Amino acid sequence: MISRRLVRIKAMQTYYAFLQDDEEQNIDNLVKEMERNINHSYQLFIHLHCLLIAIFDFAADKLELAKNKHVKTDDDINPNTKFCNNRIISAFLNDVHIKNAMSNSNLNWSEYPEFVKAIWQDISKSTYYSSFMTNPEDSFNQDFEIIKKIISKNITDNPQLDEILEEKSIYWNDDLEFLCSNLIQNIKNYSKNISDYKLPELFKDNQDKNFAYTLIKQTALNKDNFDKKILNCLKKWELERIAFLDRVILHLALGEITQIPYIPVKVTINEYLDIAKFYSTEKSCTFINGIIDKIHIDLKKSGELNKTGTGLL
Repeated sequence: MISRRLVRIKAMQTYYAFLQDDEEQNIDNLVKEMERNINHSYQLFIHLHCLLIAIFDFAADKLELAKNKHVKTDDDINPNTKFCNNRIISAFLNDVHIKNAMSNSNLNWSEYPEFVKAIWQDISKSTYYSSFMTNPEDSFNQDFEIIKKIISKNITDNPQLDEILEEKSIYWNDDLEFLCSNLIQNIKNYSKNISDYKLPELFKDNQDKNFAYTLIKQTALNKDNFDKKILNCLKKWELERIAFLDRVILHLALGEITQIPYIPVKVTINEYLDIAKFYSTEKSCTFINGIIDKIHIDLKKSGELNKTGTGLL
């Protein structure tokens, strides 16, 4: 579930804090902090399921309240329940971890009724909702499409949600887009048997898990060596002149290039350049690309580049 791109971002955030702490640079604590940050992202993934449930529950409650009005319309007596009967939301509640999170998590959406109400109001006024409700087709595909619309239009880019998440974790806003994409993909994986829906494992496989913890640990263990290699590429520059985040990204890129044999160098470079574009300065990409390219050439010449399998591609 946690993609390698998200692992790299978690590593950047964790390693950034590690490098800033000159007194307590303990490798075991660093790995534990990396593990905590990854698990925290997984908790947000679960909370997104709970948020969708809360939205659909609010809509169902509105229909029930309408039935109790003194003066009822035909729509109040015979409401269109297509939205509330979403197969995917029902399937979420079959997963024990999601059910537990509904009441026992540190982010319970019942504490934010006005926020849930605001999302529902935006949904109910949208053209995509109107189209969904008037479409006679009743299928998984219809349920899936309305969920995708809600995630992309009402959750992924929502300033009020950003504020709520920032109160809980300074990193969750960075995770949101990735996890929304993962949520959509996981639902799609159950398109033929949605009633069996389950949360995915934290890591896709052991290789991804090893990648996460090898990356952070080996980068920290080799940081002084990486600084020397970076300095060798600089002309009349001191290490302190490099933007701190650029140094963090360079260390992680070099850690991946030198310590993870199965990932091609080109993939590593492209991944960290994308991260630099989003998180660092305008000139960072060109600078980082130039440094990594020089070090990569030196590593090949000296025979220090240890790539096997897909890493050779």
